[in-house]
Amino acid sequence: MKIKHLTVSILIASLTGCTGINSTSFSDMSTAYRQVVENYSNENILLNIVRASKNMPLSFLDIPSVIGTGNVAANTGVGTTQSVGTQVSPPSITSASIGLAVNSGFTFTQASLDNAQFMQSFLKEIPLSVLGVKGTRRLLPRAVSYTLLVESIELRRNNASVHRFNNDPLDPNFKDFQSLLYLLIEAGLTTENTQVKTPLGPPLEPAVLTRSLDAWGSATVDNLAKGLLSFEKINKNGRELYQLVRNEQRHRACVNQYRAQELLGNMLSAASYCQDSPRYEKSDQNYANVIKAFTAHFPDASNLELVIGVRSPGNVFDFLGSVLNAQLEGDGSREVLIQPSKSVLDGYNERYQEPHPLFKVYKNAANMDTAASVTYKGVTYTIADNDQSYTKDVMEFMASLVTIAKIPGAIPASPAVIVR
Repeated sequence: MKIKHLTVSILIASLTGCTGINSTSFSDMSTAYRQVVENYSNENILLNIVRASKNMPLSFLDIPSVIGTGNVAANTGVGTTQSVGTQVSPPSITSASIGLAVNSGFTFTQASLDNAQFMQSFLKEIPLSVLGVKGTRRLLPRAVSYTLLVESIELRRNNASVHRFNNDPLDPNFKDFQSLLYLLIEAGLTTENTQVKTPLGPPLEPAVLTRSLDAWGSATVDNLAKGLLSFEKINKNGRELYQLVRNEQRHRACVNQYRAQELLGNMLSAASYCQDSPRYEKSDQNYANVIKAFTAHFPDASNLELVIGVRSPGNVFDFLGSVLNAQLEGDGSREVLIQPSKSVLDGYNERYQEPHPLFKVYKNAANMDTAASVTYKGVTYTIADNDQSYTKDVMEFMASLVTIAKIPGAIPASPAVIVR
């Protein structure tokens, strides 16, 4: 009798599965992305400072959005094949399969800020109120922030310019600007908010004013209620008249009255004094030599009005380009140094006891602990992570200026480049 064999496949086990990226993997990816964006921002700022030093156009890029995806897919299968007969039982055959697939990545957009919205804000003068920002020791010393923001200091008498001090390290009179700036810082240079009244139209008699109110309409009445407009009662040739005025809040630069008089005598006019001028103790730093040198150049300096010119964010980049040139060209004697602050009005007198560079860049440097590095036209420019300068503080300040300039519409809705 013939023996018939029957082959039967028996599935012992089968398992497939898919799981998402765990928290550790997600943390690693987000950390890597954060580091990339930080380097991207720092290098963008440094590159534009280098461009400014070469009188080349500035150009900014931004990463407005990032989309990250990631998953882990695993599958496992085990099977046994066995032949069954009436007399012979051959051994079973077992097979197994295991699969693992990991997928992760980011898609980000890269947008150009070379557009009218960004440039209008980027080239607009920084509000004067920024000079008066006060904060903790974590913020920049006033000598640093004022050196970055102040474009010029002008002294006027009777609305005529007596002398203008330009904040440019390549200007032969730059040391004079620095000396005056430190004097004004010690004198409490800051800003304050004042109310300015601007006359609108001619003075009106009461009867004319009453008839005019009906013709002015609801908008004028609404501004009167809000305090944007008001009436000033004046006496002209024995007649009582009413003057319509516009009320505006404006910031102006000013110094502490008592510190300025103590240091500079009557050099500055009363209009240059802050309304809030408390008395302070004398500074432990001797400014006699600086004052003597200044008055020697301007022996008739008295009753002068103080006018402070403030830069735009774009002008600050231009200034740092000049600072870079002053450091790298020649023997380096023009390098911009910040004197340690001893002002009783400034709490930043403990950081350094000696002058240190405002912004220091190294060319083609090797074996350096690098904070940021860029290559431009074959030359590598690097800022150190641990040198005794204000460079990293300045980089943080510049990042804030660029961010503030990103007004609505500055970052295009449709980015220029999508990178996967």
